[in-house]
Amino acid sequence: MINTDFKSLFQNPDVKFTIILGSGFHSQALDRNSILSSWTTLLEKVSKDVKLTKDLHLDFERIIASKKKENQDSSKAEGELIACLTEDLKVEQKAVLAEYSNCYPLQIFNPKKVTDVISLNFDQVPEKLLSNQKGTRLSGFVNKSSFSERSKNSFPYLSTRYKLMDFGLGKGEIRFWHPHGVIENNKSIVLGLHKYSNLVKTTIKIRDHHLQNKKAGGSDLTWYQSLLTNPVLILGAGLSSNEWDMWFALTSRNRANKIAPPIFQMRECVCQKDSRQEWFQPLFSEITFDEQWKELEKLFGNIK
Repeated sequence: MINTDFKSLFQNPDVKFTIILGSGFHSQALDRNSILSSWTTLLEKVSKDVKLTKDLHLDFERIIASKKKENQDSSKAEGELIACLTEDLKVEQKAVLAEYSNCYPLQIFNPKKVTDVISLNFDQVPEKLLSNQKGTRLSGFVNKSSFSERSKNSFPYLSTRYKLMDFGLGKGEIRFWHPHGVIENNKSIVLGLHKYSNLVKTTIKIRDHHLQNKKAGGSDLTWYQSLLTNPVLILGAGLSSNEWDMWFALTSRNRANKIAPPIFQMRECVCQKDSRQEWFQPLFSEITFDEQWKELEKLFGNIK
């Protein structure tokens, strides 16, 4: 059963959504055995010796410690690990694009109903698959925020750039953001606690800059702003309490708006309620993840 609040908003021609996309997008097509669809599988790929606890950031710190050579700087060991991970992810992405292009629910990326996609994944599978469709065009990374003045290897710059998917013939455009990094740039990848801490500091800077612009009557084009202005769909992402930057952005969103646009989350059971999920409305009830993806494909695919 579809959430009636979501259905009402979806039927409003003036309403568009921001999607937060997680690794569950890949689970739908590849199951949980792919390094694209499971963080545990990804980390096991680079370290079979460290027993994982499913606390991603701390597990990664433990792997760094286990891999660090005598007298080696931890940052260098981290860089080597991320380089290995990105190479593995590049190979997996290439295989997916070649062999599984028909398995993904791409119709959810409908520019008539979606303005922005904030991907928490390191790959660019959605954009690359969409760019293979007739009439579409994918830009390179661009940065239209004030952070573009910073170093192009800085967290503020890397986390506020996006790729623009133009669907052609006046159909519309969607911005694809990767605040946690992409495999094409090792320096942008955020995994360990140290980089996550920097990412939170960056998100605070983005929020502060947004407030300054708002006070002056202006705006700044970042993924953070897209969360403030649109209703949000969380698809294939559980948003653990470790996602500090996302939680900071979402809670700041509620503080900034007297009445914040609703947030809907794809979840398997509406009975799963905890302190995290109380922030979101369930998108569907009484149907499986597989059925939910199919329902979303139908909904978005029917909008022309």
